[in-house]
Amino acid sequence: MREKWSCHKWHYLRIGLVVLLAVFVLFDLWGGRVKDPGAEHVVEQVTKAAGMEGMTPAEARMVKRFYGLNPGDYESVVLYAPADNMDAKELLIVKVKDSTQREEVEDAIAQRLDTQLKSFEGYGAEQTALLEAHVLKSKGNYVVYIVHEHAQEAGAAFEKCFL
Repeated sequence: MREKWSCHKWHYLRIGLVVLLAVFVLFDLWGGRVKDPGAEHVVEQVTKAAGMEGMTPAEARMVKRFYGLNPGDYESVVLYAPADNMDAKELLIVKVKDSTQREEVEDAIAQRLDTQLKSFEGYGAEQTALLEAHVLKSKGNYVVYIVHEHAQEAGAAFEKCFL
C-alpha cells in the first residue's frame, strides 16, 4: 500500500530545504570574502620580512616611470625602488580600488620584469637571478611584487596578513 504524504510531511520537507538553502548561502557569502588587513599593515609586514624597514618609499613619479601606473588611480601604492641602476631589488605593493584593476597592475609588473631582465642580460648575473626568483602575488585587493634576496619570506609575510 502506498502511503499518502500528509500536509505536515510536505511542510517539514519545505522547511528543511529552506534551512539547507539558507545555510548554503551563508557559507557561500562568508567563505568568499578575503580579510582586508589594511594597507599599512601589509606594507609593514612585507617590508619587515624583506629587510626593508627604515627605507623610504619612492615618490609617485617613480611608479609612473617604472610601471606606467598612475598612483592616484589606486587606493594605495607603495614602491621601494632600487638605490641605483645596477640594483634590481624593488618592492611594489598596490591596493586596487576594485578587482578589475588587478590585471592592469599585473600586466604593468610583467612589462617591468621583462624590461629589467633585458637590462641585466649578459652582465648582471646576480641581478638576473634575483629577477628570476621574484615573487608576484595577488590576494583580495592587493598585488605585491618583490625582487629581493628575501622575496620568498616577504611573499609568505604577505600571505600571513590575510589569515
